[in-house]
Amino acid sequence: MIARLLLILSVSLSALCGVSLRAAEPVKILFDTDMTTDCDDAGAMAVLHALADRAECEILATVTSVPDPNALASVDAINRYRGRPDVPLGLVKDGGVKMPSKFTGRIAREFPHRVVSGSDFPDAVEVYRRILTNQPDRSVVLVTVGYLTNVSRFLQSPGGMELARAKVTRWVCMGGNFIGDPPKDDLSLGNVNFQRDAASAHHAIHRWPGEIVFAGREVCSVPSGLAIGSALAGTPADNPVRRAYELYFDGAARDRHVADLAAVLVAVRGLTDCWDLSAPGRMDLREDMTFSWIPDPAGKQRYLLKKPDNDRHVERVLEALLVAPPKE
Repeated sequence: MIARLLLILSVSLSALCGVSLRAAEPVKILFDTDMTTDCDDAGAMAVLHALADRAECEILATVTSVPDPNALASVDAINRYRGRPDVPLGLVKDGGVKMPSKFTGRIAREFPHRVVSGSDFPDAVEVYRRILTNQPDRSVVLVTVGYLTNVSRFLQSPGGMELARAKVTRWVCMGGNFIGDPPKDDLSLGNVNFQRDAASAHHAIHRWPGEIVFAGREVCSVPSGLAIGSALAGTPADNPVRRAYELYFDGAARDRHVADLAAVLVAVRGLTDCWDLSAPGRMDLREDMTFSWIPDPAGKQRYLLKKPDNDRHVERVLEALLVAPPKE
């Protein structure tokens, strides 16, 4: 009991470090995850739900950029644990990236969810279209922490480009590798979110009609130096996010990079005191997934920059959200 009270106190105090002024209305989030090869997707969902519990965001839908029904079941299990069992779901229905997972099969077997078969749920593109059609103009933030299969297919669907332009105020994309400011030419992305469905990444990034903010590897993945996750061991055993980290590490939950968690945080809270932002420009992404960054004052794309000597602060902010209990 004492240990649990100390954890709750620690969470409360740490959370204060990340509080910032925000819009009067919760940020409307459309969340797209691969939820397969890395436990930080589950961590990102914990952060997303913790922010929703604080009325900082509204979760419009959670879709997967992979066709694996176990990935969708894991997403649904986390939604249910966090008290939102009715969040709309969708997944890739035709083709898509297929990779083995260390945790989604076990999550699907061990936790309650509504995914009996992927055929029972709509294509993620259909969810994109339905959700965006029913939202006010310039009101939705799209967050992708996986492959860009759904984004590309959505843009190619009838009226998709117009819906993106009218309804989405910003796309926060976990991907890229921006070393320096501006980054050097011909950088290899070194990021599977782009590489495993390169055609979709190339199309989506070149054709997206609005603003993109990239959360690059050097800011929040490897080699950023930021890592959290071991504190999940202090959360209840029936927490599917804790279980995802345990299964990923073949034992106890351990620290993992914060790539997807950071993308969610910046999508909801903005830069706050955690990051800076590059000058505007655009990613000239080539088919081999190298790119040049083209500075352009009128450009609609930017990427996150680290603040000096700020890593431990960012970790504290994210960890407080990662281990926060569901709202009662």
